[in-house]
Amino acid sequence: MKVFIVFIALTLMTGAFAATSGNLLLKGQVPDVLDIVIAPETIASTLPLDVSQNGTKVATVTEKSNAPLGYKVKMVSANLSNLKRTGGTELFPYYITYNDLPVNLIETQTYGYHDAEAVVVNRDIKVFYTGVAAENMVAGEYTDTITFTITAN
Repeated sequence: MKVFIVFIALTLMTGAFAATSGNLLLKGQVPDVLDIVIAPETIASTLPLDVSQNGTKVATVTEKSNAPLGYKVKMVSANLSNLKRTGGTELFPYYITYNDLPVNLIETQTYGYHDAEAVVVNRDIKVFYTGVAAENMVAGEYTDTITFTITAN
């Protein structure tokens, strides 16, 4: 009798765990990608200030993002869209375009991209300025640094 009761108890317990279907959850994770790389052209560090430039390509910006709400690129000029003479105060004005769009470097300029997709995009940076004869400028090196920052929306 005891064996019979144990047999029935085991049968009932085993039946409680039996099923006609089951689920398997498969799950993966995609890491965030948010990257910006500036590849300057040779002329970017050897600009002829005595020769006007009208859309000369000075760099390629490569942007990578997979942000679900898109991303934005911010540009800031250390000298507010001027090349400044090292060791002096003399300024040489210029402006740039980013992907053929004008950039206001006197203020912080931001361009936003709101697509939820994985992208790797190259955008050209072009410079514009009016050349000035060397005898009308103080000799020296004139520089500016533009900082590009990419952030997720």
